[in-house]
Amino acid sequence: VKKGILLQLFGGTNKSIARGGGAGRPRYRGDINVLLVGDPGVSKSQILQYVHKIAPRGVYTSGKGSSAVGLTAYVTRDPDSKQLVLESGALVLSDGGVCCIDEFDKMSDAARSVLHEVMEQQTVSIAKAGIITTLNARTSILAAANPIGSRYNMN
Repeated sequence: VKKGILLQLFGGTNKSIARGGGAGRPRYRGDINVLLVGDPGVSKSQILQYVHKIAPRGVYTSGKGSSAVGLTAYVTRDPDSKQLVLESGALVLSDGGVCCIDEFDKMSDAARSVLHEVMEQQTVSIAKAGIITTLNARTSILAAANPIGSRYNMN
């Protein structure tokens, strides 16, 4: 487990496949995503806390209290200029680093579905309050979860 997380911290290199030289050519991402699944009390959360502290641009969040908006971005009004501004969430803030998500099994389906675009495209698409944009989320995701029923079925 620790070697896998170490590889995640160092990451790989982004590579493009040379096919015809077009702009839409496929590429390999260098980011590694890791899911830790284990019984409660085996220090999954401690590992996430440690990675969050040592990783450059590391962000820690709990899946139980996270929403899709908190993971991506939200629109708020600036008190000084009264303009609408976009505030970044955990996945955008960890661009170029690691986003540690604890209690992944307790995360809502809406919040979990946000991770598909981030892991595949490494972007977050926003269309809120007249603000339409795409933000970079080139992050590695380290998540920890308990098995269904909080224990492995030994049968």
